[in-house]
Amino acid sequence: MIDIQYHTAFEKDIVALRRRFSKFQEALEILERLCQDQFHPTEARQVIAPGKIHRISQNDAYTLWKVELVVPKSGIKPNQYPRMWFAVKGAIVVFLCVATHADNYSDDEMNRVAASRATDFF
Repeated sequence: MIDIQYHTAFEKDIVALRRRFSKFQEALEILERLCQDQFHPTEARQVIAPGKIHRISQNDAYTLWKVELVVPKSGIKPNQYPRMWFAVKGAIVVFLCVATHADNYSDDEMNRVAASRATDFF
């Protein structure tokens, strides 16, 4: 079983997105279930399409990932769906930060934020 955790700053990030997108919480719960299979320590299965998930970096402590979070009936275009950064180490998945292209975020800046937040856990 995978232990899914949220960084405290991520919890604050998702509050605003829950207000903007009524189906955001549902999409987050689906992603959590997918992570249970995708990152299972002994029986991992690829359930997230390769075009939707990207490994950002890897070191001895953790692997940093970015995934496109599909939010149905959100009124935004698929290329503006929120992107979520998370770290994986063994059976631990920590959601670190989230942003949407509708807000015109910078990939490099979000990668730095995610790596910084990951060090709070690993």
